[in-house]
Amino acid sequence: MVYHVIIALNSVGKMRVGNIISLLEKKGLELIEIQKKITPSKAKEFTDLGQLILQYKLNEMEAMVFYRGKFASDVLKKEIKYFYENHIELFFENDEESVDPNELWEFIVEKVFHGGKDVPLMFVTTSSGENGFNGSFIPNMFESDGPCYLPARTLIPLG
Repeated sequence: MVYHVIIALNSVGKMRVGNIISLLEKKGLELIEIQKKITPSKAKEFTDLGQLILQYKLNEMEAMVFYRGKFASDVLKKEIKYFYENHIELFFENDEESVDPNELWEFIVEKVFHGGKDVPLMFVTTSSGENGFNGSFIPNMFESDGPCYLPARTLIPLG
């Protein structure tokens, strides 16, 4: 099983990534890849299909309950846009036992961020890592790796 930990970067480009890696390695997960996306502040990205797909995926996750309670709706939209443009995705592998992604998210929030209000936008999800490929959870519409299939309601902005 491959676990993706996706974290919004703060203004200096970091968000306790080393602490998260160390914590999960102690838990028995093996770091296999890191992908980072930083959009320069002068670059202007308009809402695109990738961001809409991300919003759809995030609305299905349990961690969004926490963020909906933490941020007002309009602030959360801005945070998700920033998250889409500036994030780091950590890929961990675990062959032994399956861990619930929401429990892993709660574990990171408790141990690294001490359950406080400093928790950045961060999500944990899984994939099977089929054929040795670990695709990013964050869609990038500029990559032409293949067709993109999505539910029709994804094309309508939520909220």
